[in-house]
Amino acid sequence: MPLEISEMKSLQTLSNKVVVENNDFFISGLRNLKNPQAEIYIDELQKVQSARDIQEVNVSQKRVSKLHMGWSNVFDDSRNEELEKEVLDVLKPHTDNLKDLAIVSYGGKLLPNWIGDPSFLRLTSARIEKCRNCMFLPPLGELPSLKKLVIYELNKVKVVGSEFLGTGIAFPQLEILSIKNMRGWEVWSTKSGVVGAVMFPCLEELYIENCPNLAEVSLEALPSLRVLHLSFCGDGLLTSLIHVASAVTKLSIHYISGFSDEVWRGVMDNLGAVEELIFRDCNEIRYLWESEAEASKVLVNLRKLDVMQCSNLVSLGEKEEEDGCNQLTSLRILYLFNCQNLERCNLPNSIEELTIFSCPLIASVSFPTGEGHKLKSLKIDNCEHLLEKEVLLNTSMPPLLDVVWIWSWKNLKSINELTCFIHITELEIRNCSSIESFPAADLPNLTSLKHLAIMDCKSMDVDSFGVWPPKLGSLSIGRLKKPISKFGPQNFPPSLVALILLGGSAEEDDVTGGSQLSHMLPSSLTKLFLYKFEKLESVSKGLQHLTSLQHLEIDCPKMKDLPEELLPSLLSLRIWYCPDELKEKTSRRGSYWPLISYIPHVRID
Repeated sequence: MPLEISEMKSLQTLSNKVVVENNDFFISGLRNLKNPQAEIYIDELQKVQSARDIQEVNVSQKRVSKLHMGWSNVFDDSRNEELEKEVLDVLKPHTDNLKDLAIVSYGGKLLPNWIGDPSFLRLTSARIEKCRNCMFLPPLGELPSLKKLVIYELNKVKVVGSEFLGTGIAFPQLEILSIKNMRGWEVWSTKSGVVGAVMFPCLEELYIENCPNLAEVSLEALPSLRVLHLSFCGDGLLTSLIHVASAVTKLSIHYISGFSDEVWRGVMDNLGAVEELIFRDCNEIRYLWESEAEASKVLVNLRKLDVMQCSNLVSLGEKEEEDGCNQLTSLRILYLFNCQNLERCNLPNSIEELTIFSCPLIASVSFPTGEGHKLKSLKIDNCEHLLEKEVLLNTSMPPLLDVVWIWSWKNLKSINELTCFIHITELEIRNCSSIESFPAADLPNLTSLKHLAIMDCKSMDVDSFGVWPPKLGSLSIGRLKKPISKFGPQNFPPSLVALILLGGSAEEDDVTGGSQLSHMLPSSLTKLFLYKFEKLESVSKGLQHLTSLQHLEIDCPKMKDLPEELLPSLLSLRIWYCPDELKEKTSRRGSYWPLISYIPHVRID
């Protein structure tokens, strides 16, 4: 930066980040910054040689709105704790205008009390991060307008108590509190001993992550808390918090040690207001409830349940009726992901969205039956033991379905008909190696279908493909029994604008030029992706009629040229794993450069 920067009297933002390299320049660069809307970001403050010099900057008279101060992230013998505290003291800004404050990698044991000075009437956001020597938190509870507070990686802080709260109403406006990576934290208490004291009256969201030693928790009620996220903590913290947060509507639990079935049942009794539950890496739990009847008495407002990577989970309920149960009537969305020992799943008729991904042992799913079921979205991926009879893709399926994904289901051998999917807008069938037949003749009857994907089904016969749904907007197809080049003429609707074509292996696919794909390329296309055509070398012919094309993406290892007449009008061009010849042509010295240099988004290999 030029030395004359100090003469810019109206400067509002001093760079994105000022790195202290030269002490004199740093001082002169800040001295004349006077604009009340200024934002100052300073890094490498450990290089400041004297706090007395910084007094010349007179930060306390500058009405900055944002002040972010950072030191080196290396804590070694070169750090001067006393000097860093002096520097932080004299960098106290004017109280009138400060809205956003961040202190990163400060090396002192104590943070100055000005950080919690109640005279900062407009301070709404504060962040204290990686201050690894700091042993106590300042009285941030006295900041009258603070709405968001982030405390991250203060590993020597063991106790958070009354010193954090200050006096009077603690954190009167705080809405979001996030405390992460406090590995030394052991005790948290909001009980000040003052009769009638109020703590966190407006707190809506609380995030505590990676605080494994926090065991002693003594908190006042949190009446406004709606979102509670706990990650890499102990079960005692969960139990303590849930007893003082009766209004929580979203509870997220990630890797809670000691989180057994018994602990969870005690927690569940306090979740009458919960609408969304998220479990992740809770590997000690085997059942979420004894029976759905039990759950329905407590989880009366539960609408969404996400269960991810819970390796010992066997079933949602320990006792399940074979014909399903319909007492958990509020549940609408269920997401099960990577639960390696999940064996079965019973669903209430109220379920609207079901997603089961990577649950290899699941063999039984009790889908809604009879009148009143509301299933609209069904997504299944990599559930190899799920039997075909469990999900009958025929007239017994709920008529309200509008999204169906069937991925990596090796036991699925056929789809009998599609006419039952009268409302379907999105259908994907991918990597189903055993499926042989597909009722393509029914496709024109799917008048609401807009997105269709049929890919990596090597046994599927495609002789009947040719006429497509009237409102189809995007199609992904390829790697079926017959290569795309042999599909024959296609009657695509004018609504089709996005097309992904997937080639077969080098032994199966004979496509070498774009003309062999022209029967699959309607002129209405605005997006075209060509993937894994192992022998495709040229698209200079066969794409000329795509005058509306805006986005072109190619992943074909032998591709040597591009459709020159289309390039100038493209908005994006992406070429993956291309040979050296094409790399050279698309380089700044290459023959294609004058054509592609004006494309807004270009990525080659």
